[in-house]
Amino acid sequence: MAKTATSAKRKKSSLGSLKKHNVFSARLRDPRIVKEVLIDALMTNDLEVFQDVLVAYLRTVSKSRLAAKSKLGRQTLYDLIDEKKEFNPTLSTLGSILEALAA
Repeated sequence: MAKTATSAKRKKSSLGSLKKHNVFSARLRDPRIVKEVLIDALMTNDLEVFQDVLVAYLRTVSKSRLAAKSKLGRQTLYDLIDEKKEFNPTLSTLGSILEALAA
C-alpha cells in the first residue's frame, strides 16, 4: 500500500496560552467584559493583549451583526482578523467597535 500524504503542520495561534484556558473563551461571549479588557489594555499600553483579545472576539461573533451595529463594512472586520495583513486599525474603526460593544 502506498503511503498517504499528510498536510503541513498547522500554524500556532497568536493567542497560544490564552486558548488553553476555557474560561477565556467563555468570557469572549460577554461584550461588556471584552470592552473592559480592551480599554484596560489600552490604558496600560499593552497593545499585544489588545490585539489578541480583539481578534479573538471578532472570530467568535457574527461579522454581519457587528458590522451593522458598528456601521463598519464586514470586510473591515475580516481584514482585522486576517493574519496575512498587518493589524493596523484606525482610531475611528476601534471607536466604532468599542461603541458597538457598549450597545
